[in-house]
Amino acid sequence: MLNAFNHNGEVVPIWKMNRQQIQKRRKETFYCPSCKELVIIKAGVKNTPHFAHKAKSECIHSGESSYHENGKKDLYEWLKKQGYQVDLEYFLPNINQRPDLFLQIGEKQIAIEYQCASISREEVRMRTKGYQSRGIIPIWILGANKLKRIDQHSLKIRTNEHPFFHQFHPSYPLSIFYYCSNTKRMIVYQDITFFTRTKTFGILKSFTIHSLSWQEMFHPRYHNRNTCHASWLKHKEKWRLRPVSPYQKQEIAWRQWLYIHQYHIQDLPSFVYLPISTQFRMNSSPWIWQSRIYIDILLTNDYFTLNQAIHLVQFHLHPSHHFPLVNKTKNPVHEYLLQLERIGILEVVHPNGFRQKRTTV
Repeated sequence: MLNAFNHNGEVVPIWKMNRQQIQKRRKETFYCPSCKELVIIKAGVKNTPHFAHKAKSECIHSGESSYHENGKKDLYEWLKKQGYQVDLEYFLPNINQRPDLFLQIGEKQIAIEYQCASISREEVRMRTKGYQSRGIIPIWILGANKLKRIDQHSLKIRTNEHPFFHQFHPSYPLSIFYYCSNTKRMIVYQDITFFTRTKTFGILKSFTIHSLSWQEMFHPRYHNRNTCHASWLKHKEKWRLRPVSPYQKQEIAWRQWLYIHQYHIQDLPSFVYLPISTQFRMNSSPWIWQSRIYIDILLTNDYFTLNQAIHLVQFHLHPSHHFPLVNKTKNPVHEYLLQLERIGILEVVHPNGFRQKRTTV
């Protein structure tokens, strides 16, 4: 951490001090603002001066890396230069939380968390909920050490990183933010579509931090639909032909389910495995739950309701609290059925009822 309390309860910003000032402070006693444990000064040649917990501390702020410390400092100075009222490691006693940065813009209060280490989904949810309970807007920025690039338009995003998705309004694109304290670059990934459980397609933009303003960071950006469609078709072809790894237990179980129903992957129609914007809410790949709807509903019912389809794949759906930063979105099953209606497979009988078009079956 970059700030700590001294024995008089004063905040000491060690990172702002020169070596002579730090040397004078070494005999003082300092405490963590969050857990109140004793902390010690760390001021080497390469790293930013900071405070560190002693070994075996259970404080959530112990063990912060120089990558993380430098990133916090960069973000603070970036916002300060833009004229914003910002505090570094500001302690919020009402909720016993200490965001990396606390930003005030007019009446808006914003807590910025720069997350470089692994953290549980539940911890993200609880800390986000704590800020929201006080009317504070939480913004999570991942360290770029978490970024797994596949190609120019694609990232690999694991399920444990889903809580860091932001969607500030239902009409805004799904977004996730990264910052690299080594290269001083902010990476913004938006309009994200999942092709599999982890492989995504979106618009990936990288900015030097000094060329990007705080407001520009959140501008909605959308990928080219034709580029997305071409990438999806390429991936779909590979999916149909690739062998299944023995480690892909869900995929193996699904193919066994197909076999029991006397189907092979090549027998499935083209509209099984359509990319949809809300696929991130599903805990299985799109072809798995979409094939369930095709085989268990479309092949056996001329007419069915949205609730029947949702009930069929309810165990494939992540609970909404997995996405504490996402504004309420439409149900992925509903989105899929509306896609089938647009391409002429189904027709909408009433808002929650669907019927197959005879000419397409």
